[in-house]
Amino acid sequence: MTQAAWRRGATDALFWSLLYTALWALFAAGQGWVLGVPTITLAVALSLWLGLRPMTLRLAALPAFLGFFLKHMLLGGWDVARRALQPRCPLQPAWHPYPLTSQSPRVRLLLSAMVGLLPGTLASRVDADEMRVHVLDERLPWQATVAELERRLERLLGVDGRP
Repeated sequence: MTQAAWRRGATDALFWSLLYTALWALFAAGQGWVLGVPTITLAVALSLWLGLRPMTLRLAALPAFLGFFLKHMLLGGWDVARRALQPRCPLQPAWHPYPLTSQSPRVRLLLSAMVGLLPGTLASRVDADEMRVHVLDERLPWQATVAELERRLERLLGVDGRP
């Protein structure tokens, strides 16, 4: 094993150890370490064995991404609350295909998970290059928001072809 490969493996192991330890501490409320330490160790070993690489984020793209996402997440929450409190609020629910432009599996996975936090949308599945999206009101401009989220995820994860 070359020194570069060993260093990369050690860096990956450290990343996965910190991530899984933080998740255990969060979900187990800082308790249960007798079970947590072996579980974390197995998860790190499995991640390394599968060759999973940590996601790299472009920190320069993070503020714009967070601003966009938080704005639309709050708008989505407000829209749902308004519709719950005003039952006469018009709805025109529908299922629509959304053509995915990103080829990155990570972008596609995150996009499908995050779409449900946008105003009036929910992703149900991804088939090939298409994501099925349920919208509360198909008259709203949901496509542009989902497309912008996809572009911002690509920039954040560094898969948009730019350095």
